[in-house]
Formats: sequence, C-alpha cells, structure tokens
Amino acid sequence: MEDAIKLKPVGWIQQIGLPIIVLSLIFFGVLLIVGELSFQLILAGVMSIMVLFHLILLGRTHNRIYLVPLSFYFFTAVTFFTISLNFYLTVTCATVAGVSFIGLMYVLVTRKMKWRYREVLELAARSVQETKDGFTARPYPAGEAHYTRAEVVGLAQFLLKQAIAYPFFESNRVVLVVPSNMIWYFFGIKRNYQGDTYVAFANNEQVTVQVAAKDYQKYTEALSFDQLCFSFGNLFKEFLGLYQNGESQKIIERMNALRFVM
Repeated sequence: MEDAIKLKPVGWIQQIGLPIIVLSLIFFGVLLIVGELSFQLILAGVMSIMVLFHLILLGRTHNRIYLVPLSFYFFTAVTFFTISLNFYLTVTCATVAGVSFIGLMYVLVTRKMKWRYREVLELAARSVQETKDGFTARPYPAGEAHYTRAEVVGLAQFLLKQAIAYPFFESNRVVLVVPSNMIWYFFGIKRNYQGDTYVAFANNEQVTVQVAAKDYQKYTEALSFDQLCFSFGNLFKEFLGLYQNGESQKIIERMNALRFVM
C-alpha cells in the first residue's frame, strides 16, 4: 500500500493552464501586429535565448541531458532564421529539431530531466506522523554523520547535477539548499540561501537543517517541525550513505518511485 501523499496538490490551472493561455494570446497578438516574417525572426530570437539558457544549465550542472533541449532550441532557431534564405538548410534543421523534440518529450516523460524540489519535500515528510508543534523559524540540529568534506563535496556535485539541491561551499561546512526555483541560483540572481530550506554538513560531522516557512506550508497538515527537520536530516544522511557506497543512482530511483508527486 502506497504512503499517503504529504504535499498539497499543485494548482495546475494557475501554474500551467493560465500561463499557456496567456502565452497563446501573446503569440497570436504579436503575429497579427508584426506580420509573418517579423514574427519568425522574433521566434528565432526567443529560441536563441532558450539556447543560452540551457547552455548555462549545462555549464553549471555538467549534466549532458541538457544537450537534448539545447539541440531542439538550437535547430528550431536556425530553422526560423533560414526559412526565407535556404530551403534545404531549413528542411534539414527542421527535421533535426523534430527528432530533438521527440527526445525532449522522452527525457521529460521518463523524468531523466526534472527538478526534484517536490520529491525532496515529500520524501522528507513520509516518516513524519505527528502533527503537533508547528513551524519554528530556527535551524535544527539533526545529529551527526561520519564523512569527509571531500565526500560531502562529491555528494553536493551529484545533487547539483541532478537538480536536487544547490550547494554552497563554506569554510566550515557544505550547505545543500532545496529551493523551489533553482533558476535564481544558476543565474547568480540569488547569492545566499536565506529563506530557503537547506541541510548543512559541517566539517565537525554535525548536521543542521532549516525548513523554510514557505515549504512547510506546502504540506497538507501542520507536521511536527522537529520530526520534519529530523527526517530531512536523515534523508540527506541516507543520500550521503548511498553516495559513499557508490550507489548514487538509488537516490534517483527513490525520487522516481514517487509517481504521484509532480
């Protein structure tokens, strides 16, 4: 029997449906205003921006899975740029873009390319049963673990590659941040982890957890804050143990097992 989902459901209409409607209206409005040729150049420019965006993701995460969307956006941009210049080049690029789009759909459906924010919140809450003692805005000492700094750095690099956590390497500890939107960190817009959930591994083998208020409010119940923080710490200790044993892929398997957490 599958455990009850602890997170509140995503508001699909507000988060996905409404943006699609707004973007569709903008799409057709711009087409009517500027004409077909100018619209093609605008689309090419948008696709070029997406190429740059995924180049940055590739550079920051070192995850080659981002070559799939990068290929799609690049060849789509070239298609629009050359549509009135070279028929054969346009057809070739459009064909490659189509194949890349199929690849993009595959990596999305199979969760090979996914930001894991909600899965982390869900996994951390699965073992929490009590619903007393609500949120407290303080770091929680989650005990100790046995590791070297090099091992924690290696884990941090793996979690960054898989878009599970964003690391901060401080002189006395490594902080693994679980942000709702990692884009701000990737692009250097946000340079500190204040206001976000994190798990910190200190050089003296002490583990500290901070659960952000905005993340705590995403749960269906007012979970025991101490238990939730303790569970967060244990979850990342388990991640560390899997990494130490050369079983990092099992971290992804645990995430993928949460079929109903989007």
